[in-house]
Amino acid sequence: MGLGDWLRKTFGGKQTPQQQEMVPFLDAEAGRVVRIPVSELRPGVVQIRLQGSDEIIWALPEQLHQGDVKHPEFDEGIRDYIRQIQAAFAEQRPLSFEEWEDGFRRDTNPEPEIALWLHAAKVYNAFTAEEPSAERRHDVYRCIVTCMTTGPDAVWKVLRPEVLSRTEAEQVVNRFFGKTGS
Repeated sequence: MGLGDWLRKTFGGKQTPQQQEMVPFLDAEAGRVVRIPVSELRPGVVQIRLQGSDEIIWALPEQLHQGDVKHPEFDEGIRDYIRQIQAAFAEQRPLSFEEWEDGFRRDTNPEPEIALWLHAAKVYNAFTAEEPSAERRHDVYRCIVTCMTTGPDAVWKVLRPEVLSRTEAEQVVNRFFGKTGS
């Protein structure tokens, strides 16, 4: 380790782009994947896998487009699950039942996606059932959506709780990922 590295490590200091972890990011306007420092990821970015690629990349959700409807309307058993999801997230994501179902019908594999949202609804309800603060309920939702769109190793790269403490947010994240002790 050189003197400059030792000084930065000991006293802090900005890392050069070469020292920072670089991550793949979709530049939707250019239609290509670029590498950016992890510190440039903002809350709300999601991890996706582009068709025909095994690499997981980061993207801005507002730049992604919905695919075509791939499945017919679901049977009543599946629709009951969708109603549970809609009820749990009505405050945070006020979509009609038809909009929820339509979104799932566009998924290549809707069953695991519905199961993921059901799990998210259970975690959300566990942390918000007795919570009077709309701001805290929203932060719980943000934690859960971040968990849904990243992995356990990446969640803290983009999650910035606004009103929950770090410990409270960790409890939500740990419950989502099934870690014990939360």
